[in-house]
Amino acid sequence: KSRLYQASAYFLGKTIAELPLFFVIPSVFVSICYPMVGLREGWNYYLICLGIVVLVANVATSFGYMISCASSSISMALSIAPPIVIPFLIFGGYFLNADTIPNYFKWLSYFSWFRYGNEALMINQWDGIESIYCNSTSVNQTTMCFNNGEEVLEKFSFNPDNFLWDIFALVFLIVIMRIGA
Repeated sequence: KSRLYQASAYFLGKTIAELPLFFVIPSVFVSICYPMVGLREGWNYYLICLGIVVLVANVATSFGYMISCASSSISMALSIAPPIVIPFLIFGGYFLNADTIPNYFKWLSYFSWFRYGNEALMINQWDGIESIYCNSTSVNQTTMCFNNGEEVLEKFSFNPDNFLWDIFALVFLIVIMRIGA
């Protein structure tokens, strides 16, 4: 406010100062949840999952910065963020299968960090899994049993070849949104 330094210097300083926080919190979250949920065993899978979650958290933070910088007040930012985020969430591949999204809405999924994070995490979990145990006695007509990880990925229309593209897209979204902020 006293104009001792430029807004860009403040923004850069704030971003750098908060960066460790946006690595620590997702790391604690993944470190607790990963073994509790019983995700794929192996340090490499855990570390990949951790990296993806850190990237998603940083994209979400970058989106928050961008919305905050574009808004004149906190109440305005809180009013415009949800209507923008909800379509990204809906068309991110978790609630709707990517193949069932109408063509005129597909473009929304390309801006969705939920899509890239979800696909990368699913690939990390299921790619290369050759058999999945399914207790047939507890299966009813609404439960699906998959034989292998490939079937799981096909069900959600995820392609293992997109893994590096998903990581690149998350990094790209971080950079674009920070520049936008």
